[in-house]
Amino acid sequence: MAIDYNEIVHLNFEGLKQPFINFLRKNFKIDYDDIMDIYVNVWIDVRDNIRNGKTEKVKSWRSYIFNLGWKQACNFATIKRHIPSFDDENFDREEFEKEYMEQQEAEKSIYNDPDLKSVLAAELSYIPDPCNQILRMYYFDDFSMKEIADSMNYSDARSANVIKNRCRDKIKQRVLNAVRRLGILE
Repeated sequence: MAIDYNEIVHLNFEGLKQPFINFLRKNFKIDYDDIMDIYVNVWIDVRDNIRNGKTEKVKSWRSYIFNLGWKQACNFATIKRHIPSFDDENFDREEFEKEYMEQQEAEKSIYNDPDLKSVLAAELSYIPDPCNQILRMYYFDDFSMKEIADSMNYSDARSANVIKNRCRDKIKQRVLNAVRRLGILE
């Protein structure tokens, strides 16, 4: 029986998202945006592996997806000492939510700072293409990575995603440097 990618996505994408995030946050020093990029890349791999017939023996999509995520995260970040099984879900949700809410409040206060807003606007206006185009399409126009790849003539969604990540990291660093120069952050 042929494996239907759309059915697998329908049954698993949303249900596995939070456990996947929790799993990577517990075991790696990776921020939320990067975890979400890894999650999207895992699903791109799943699609490609189904197309290439590499998933015929998959018994548990959860384990398969977490395993792909683990491999990508290993390439991305430094592993913490505790390495659990893929089904380990000893996650303190209250502590995670508390940290998340504190981070959100801190970010809100920074976002309302007029000096920081002017720095961000200035730095965003100086981003050269293709970064300017990719970031605008992804964050402001809600293009999918496939749509960006097609629009920018990249070979596939993964290539566009890699370039978007590099661009995002560059703008983060530019803004951080500008904010530090102004003394808003240490």
